Amino acid sequence: MAITKTDFINYTRCRRYAALEEIKKEKLSASLTIEEYRKQENDEIIREILGNMFSEEDGEEVDLTIKHDKQLEAMMDYYKEVEFLAAKQVKKVFGGDTIFSEDTFRQESFDFQKNGIKYLCYVDIYNEVNDEINIIEVKATTSKKFVDDLFYGERGKDKYPLFVLKDGIYRINRDDINDKNEKNFNEKILKLKNRFSSAGKYVFDLAVQRYIIENDFLTRNINKKINYYLAVLNSKYVYDGYKENGKRVYNTDENGNDIISIFDLNELTKEMIPLIDDNRKMLEKYIYESDNSKCRVSEACELKKNTECKYKCICFKDVPKYNTSYNYLNFRSFKDLNNVSYNKYDLINEGYLKFDDIPKEWLNNPNHIIQRDVYDTNKEYVDKEKIKASLSSIEYPIYHLDFETFPCPIPRFKGEKPYTQSCFEFSLHIEHEEGVCDKEKDNFIFLAETLDDEREELVKALINHIDGSKGTMLAQNVGFEKSRIKELANVFPQYKEKLMKIHDIGFDLLYVIRNNEKLFLDLGFDNEKAKKINYYHKDQSGSYSIKKTLPLFTNLKYTDLEIQNGTDALVEYSRYNLMNDTERKYVQENLRKYCCQDTWAMVEILKGLRKLVK
Repeated sequence: MAITKTDFINYTRCRRYAALEEIKKEKLSASLTIEEYRKQENDEIIREILGNMFSEEDGEEVDLTIKHDKQLEAMMDYYKEVEFLAAKQVKKVFGGDTIFSEDTFRQESFDFQKNGIKYLCYVDIYNEVNDEINIIEVKATTSKKFVDDLFYGERGKDKYPLFVLKDGIYRINRDDINDKNEKNFNEKILKLKNRFSSAGKYVFDLAVQRYIIENDFLTRNINKKINYYLAVLNSKYVYDGYKENGKRVYNTDENGNDIISIFDLNELTKEMIPLIDDNRKMLEKYIYESDNSKCRVSEACELKKNTECKYKCICFKDVPKYNTSYNYLNFRSFKDLNNVSYNKYDLINEGYLKFDDIPKEWLNNPNHIIQRDVYDTNKEYVDKEKIKASLSSIEYPIYHLDFETFPCPIPRFKGEKPYTQSCFEFSLHIEHEEGVCDKEKDNFIFLAETLDDEREELVKALINHIDGSKGTMLAQNVGFEKSRIKELANVFPQYKEKLMKIHDIGFDLLYVIRNNEKLFLDLGFDNEKAKKINYYHKDQSGSYSIKKTLPLFTNLKYTDLEIQNGTDALVEYSRYNLMNDTERKYVQENLRKYCCQDTWAMVEILKGLRKLVK
């Protein structure tokens, strides 16, 4: 069995995880082949990719459940391509001899034994130059977490990037530190060392790897300098569409960006070694003193993240699925009368499990008070005045629009970046006048028939069916549709004028059912009223996703469909080439039904809102 790097990370979440695994102690010192290791790693790889495929702007309630056969089949080739591109970049930057996963028979592994447990890791890329070893961990995330999101400086003054590019490698930027911003710099470094932060989890991962490798060298009396790096996709890289022999080639783009970014994490991982050693001692205690009794929940559970603990269903079994204490809108924390703050984990630990477990005196947000009143009385909340005002802002015809996208880790088409939300389908329902819309006759669907670039055909279909000079383009989370239209306009400038007219008549269904403060201030409502939600029902459980609001106005169900969410849709599309003609036609028909449901759902919800306020 052995303890792999992934095991190490999971078993040190809390004392209960290892106990729930029911580890066979007699196998703790056993060997593990590269094939077995890779099989164990696959879940983590797929979660990583799917977690990066969805952004907050699309409003999708992402299902990160691992459905092995289809998701593995669809996504693993992209991960292998990321590894290949990373190895190519390593050779370019470092030179020397490079070994990576394609050479499985030469794959470098490291292990050591302590207290009856074997700790083992394989490395993604092993590079050796002039007696110096470079270990490169490859992750299918992007550089955005490190380059775009991490800056330090004084409040209200200039900000400096935490990482800067030097000689082809991103290194920690100490050049701009001064007496006034040093504290903020150290705070950002601490954030990077937090294993549960968005960037910190990758640093922790590599630190565990370093710990295993250096203990391996120590037991074998090998004394070589080892450097530790992280390789990820460059979020700024733009693919120019170039191919050789039908295969995409990712040359340096016109702005000097390579598709892979390499980060020097030597200093950070070295400083974390004592912490990793403490974690190792804790892990051994968890294994040898197995205790699966209930323990406190914490950020280690990583709720709603792609790294969410697989035993959440056990530790949270007493927490209701709906109207949980932390399902209040935009919840971050509550403060009690003594000014003590409670995040979602604190609430669970202290027994505040349901909506009505939260003391009313903790509720200061007007929308939280509305939610609580709806929950207590079981009566929906409706602000008819605001809903009527927002409905009157919508001009006819209404173009109910929804895109389906494939945010591929590796850019596929000209003008795309890693994880660009590449449109492959749209559904459009045209509501000519109030309530005048036929589900079949007034619906148009464009669906890419192949995995080739059909975006221009999609654009032509879009501008052919939507007259941007009049009416309203309506979407749920309209920012997502507007972003896609803007991206398409930049890729196809010949259609830019017509596309941007569609962009400019965009309106969000959520403005009507939820709220938009600026809109209602412009419509003449006072500040207090403009901040409040327009509608709320107990069954929403704090969510305005279309799957939560649709049942409130119609009997339509997504559970009646073969494809039920965006994850399923993009996975099925990505598998086109793995299907025969009959299978592909069947899947395409289900993709049409799913996308059609999204736009018809908006028609039905709008109809229900009109009826509600008449």
